Amino acid sequence: MTPDDVPDDLRALLALARNYLRTRDDLRDGVAVLGRALTALAAWSAPESVPTPDPGPVTPSPLHPFTPSPPPPPAPPIRSLPPLTFAPPPTTPAPHPAGGGNGEVSPSPLPVIAERCRIKAEACAAVARRLRGSDERDALGAVIARANAQPDCYLWFFDGRDHSEAPGVWADLSAAFAAGADAADLLRAWWVLPEPNRGRSAGEVLHLAAEAQAVLYAAVAAVGRTKPDGDQVQLFVTIREEAARIQVFIHRYLKREDRADPAAGPAVAARVRELTAPLRRAAEAGKNRQKLMSNLRYKARKLKDDPAGGADEWPRVVELLDELVAGGLPPSNADLRDLLLPVFDAVPDETELTPAATLVFREIDRYLATRPAAEEPRAAEAASAEVAEVRGLLAGRQMVLIGGQVRPARRDALVDALGLTDLLWITTEEHESLTVFEAPIARPEVAVVLLAIRWSSHSYAGVQEYCDRYGKLLVRLPAGYHPNQVAHQILAQVGHRLRGSG
Repeated sequence: MTPDDVPDDLRALLALARNYLRTRDDLRDGVAVLGRALTALAAWSAPESVPTPDPGPVTPSPLHPFTPSPPPPPAPPIRSLPPLTFAPPPTTPAPHPAGGGNGEVSPSPLPVIAERCRIKAEACAAVARRLRGSDERDALGAVIARANAQPDCYLWFFDGRDHSEAPGVWADLSAAFAAGADAADLLRAWWVLPEPNRGRSAGEVLHLAAEAQAVLYAAVAAVGRTKPDGDQVQLFVTIREEAARIQVFIHRYLKREDRADPAAGPAVAARVRELTAPLRRAAEAGKNRQKLMSNLRYKARKLKDDPAGGADEWPRVVELLDELVAGGLPPSNADLRDLLLPVFDAVPDETELTPAATLVFREIDRYLATRPAAEEPRAAEAASAEVAEVRGLLAGRQMVLIGGQVRPARRDALVDALGLTDLLWITTEEHESLTVFEAPIARPEVAVVLLAIRWSSHSYAGVQEYCDRYGKLLVRLPAGYHPNQVAHQILAQVGHRLRGSG
């Protein structure tokens, strides 16, 4: 008989028996003995086929005494078999926690733990419904198929052992497995967070994950299983080792005697999901931030390599700064600052800075003011003809510079390049009174007042009023402090007046 000759009903029964016998060595041996005995029985009970001889002439023969046929050999003894149970059997052998020779558990990846816990949650929910009288064969078959597709997904509640028949405890176990899956997802979302978000949330994440695995431990015990579930053990080890690595003390739920409520699965799962959502948003923001920083790094490199040819890149640079600051990156971020430092003084006059970009550049300016003069980058650009012209117009005079942070090296460079006797650099503060500018502007030695409009918190009109009152020339300085840039703005805005007064 071939497999195709087996009736469908018998084939289904044999398939069920085959799955069951995979995990029962003792029962499989007994079935083998029974099979051999049935085969022998079929052979012995078949009628003997004796060929009919050609009758021919009948010759009387002497009679012989009757000799009976020898009895058949005794059948092999049949081993007593344990009673069959009709609970769906596990189709994979019971796994042992992975580990090295020292007996320590090596946890599976968190996505694998989460998926196995969800499969077990569905299986336990089906068990609870079956105990209430529902036919769950299709649901259990689907769950078993999913378990077979996962590594070491042992559905121990189908092993035929005595477990609770109370539907409520199985419903609690289902919710506890769901909470364990959510805890694995929480740990995974936390692990991919960028610093410092990861460090700030470590204590809360590990404590809540510890509670979730403790609920699962208690729920497994509540159904009558004497051993802990393998995925609960792997969650426990993961949490304990991570807490030890980053030195976070977890004061609850990591000791066997510190039991959680086995019915607390839904409440714990809700808290876990509530914490996971913002962590995932932060992780997504971190990925977006990395993408924006990579784009900004590319733009800054182009601007550094070719300042003139890359001038068109500045509007996109400003957009990137807007997105980064809007995404939560502090304007004073060191990585952001280091990217822009080489091109900080090369912002074209016509580039419009948004509030966020202005904050970034102000922080860079503040940082540069704190560096020693020896660390100031040397001007690679040679002095222009405009510098020589302004020097001829302002030699022996003074200027006032309002806005930004005082950078001694830049001040000295301007004094030397333009032949000034002094440059009075006034740092502005938010909500500071304009009266602090009056005395420096009123000095007779001062010829020109520079207003660094990008770094000044004060209005152009207020400074203009003092300049008009004391007969000073006001120059709006939109970009950096390089002598070439300053000389260009002076000649472009007030050059004709300087030449006329000379």
